[in-house]
Amino acid sequence: MTTSLKVFAMAALISFSVTPAWALFETDKELAEKASVSMIDAIKTAETAMPGKPVEVEMGKDDGQVVYKIEIVDANRKTHKVYVNAMTGKIHVVKK
Repeated sequence: MTTSLKVFAMAALISFSVTPAWALFETDKELAEKASVSMIDAIKTAETAMPGKPVEVEMGKDDGQVVYKIEIVDANRKTHKVYVNAMTGKIHVVKK
C-alpha cells in the first residue's frame, strides 16, 4: 500500500468514526425552539447579575437545561460567564 493511500484510508477512518458523535448534540435551531426567553432579555438579566459589557452570547445546555451563556467583561477587564435559563429567564449560574 502506498503512503498516500495509507493517509487517505486513515483520514477516511477518522472521519467516519467521528461523524456519529455530532448526532448527540442539538442544533441551535432545536434549542431556540425550546426557549421562551429572548436573547435580548437574557442579556439584560445577565447585566443585572454582573455589571459590565456583554461581549459574547451562546445558546446551549447546562445540567440538562437550555441556557444562554453570556460572557461579560467588567470594569476591571475581568471576564465572567452568566448562564440564564432560556425557559424561565432566571439566572442559572454565574462563573467569575
